[in-house]
Amino acid sequence: MGTQEERDWVDVANDLLSKCHINLRLRKVTDCDANVFVALYEAILGEKVPDHVAVPRSQEDDIHNVQSVIDSLALDYLQISLSHITGENIVRGDQESIKNLLEIFDGLLEYLTEQISEDEPLHEAAEEPDSVPCAAAAPVTAPGTEQPEPAGEGGPAGEPIPVFQCPIYRPV
Repeated sequence: MGTQEERDWVDVANDLLSKCHINLRLRKVTDCDANVFVALYEAILGEKVPDHVAVPRSQEDDIHNVQSVIDSLALDYLQISLSHITGENIVRGDQESIKNLLEIFDGLLEYLTEQISEDEPLHEAAEEPDSVPCAAAAPVTAPGTEQPEPAGEGGPAGEPIPVFQCPIYRPV
């Protein structure tokens, strides 16, 4: 199966997939392909990947889909550059890029879980202790980071695109 580090990252990926109710088990880090990252994005953020190619017919379509995930995370959510991670590297199986993107999703899920649990009354949280925000109804806007919406733009159905800054991932 590989080194202990690779097994640890496979565990991270499988844990994310399990928490998000995605019925998939990975055996190696390079099994994290475009479909995995699109599924994680949609499950965790509760919205479709922008400019997603629904039926990818080529490696270029897969690269496009992963790059759309990366670009949306960088621009719409994290407000940081993710230029060191590319869709091409992910699709080609670059383990470092895959690990970086897994780390981002792991941190994002943890952050959103904490935000939701802070907003829930304690008795509701006790009813479902393993509940996570995957496919949460609405994306979260962190307090103090609301930004005015430019005219004519927005997310699906014209609602504002949620933006938040959080200490999920800071490249070294």
